[in-house]
Amino acid sequence: MVENPSDEPGIGLISPAFRRDKRAEKLLGRELLQSNFKLMQAAMSTTPDQVKWWRFRSSQNQRAEALLTLKFVALVMCKPPFESASPIYAISFGQFHGFQCGNPDAPPYNAHIEVFDGADRHFAMTIAGQRGHGQVITQEELNAMVASIRPSPGN
Repeated sequence: MVENPSDEPGIGLISPAFRRDKRAEKLLGRELLQSNFKLMQAAMSTTPDQVKWWRFRSSQNQRAEALLTLKFVALVMCKPPFESASPIYAISFGQFHGFQCGNPDAPPYNAHIEVFDGADRHFAMTIAGQRGHGQVITQEELNAMVASIRPSPGN
C-alpha cells in the first residue's frame, strides 16, 4: 500500500490549525512547524527519559511531552500491520529522507516507510502480508523501491 499524505489536507502528524497556533509555535518553534520532515525527525528522536517529573511545567518538559505525543501518533499509524514493538530506522535515498518502522527481514516481516522529498512532500508505504506470513520482501528490495520513488510531474 502506497499513500501520499501530502495530497490529503489534514492528514499527517499535525493539523494545519495546530501549525498556526501561537502556543504551538512558542512550544515547538516555527522551523519545526513549517517542515513535516523536521517535525517527524524531532518527534522520532525524542525519548521518554527526556520528560522529568521534577520539571513538570517547564517549557523544555512540555516540548518533550508534545514531541513524544507526536511520536506516539506516528507509531500508531505504523502499528496496524505489526504484532509487536517494531524497530525504527532513519532512512535516506537521494532526495528522500524519513523513517522506517519494522524490519522486512525479521518476523513479523512487515515494514512501514514515511519519507519526505526535497519539497517536504510526505509519502508513506506499508509492506505487510497476511497474519503469520513469511517474508514478503527483503530490505534490499524495499530500499530499491524507496529509491525509485519519483513524484509525478507537476506535483
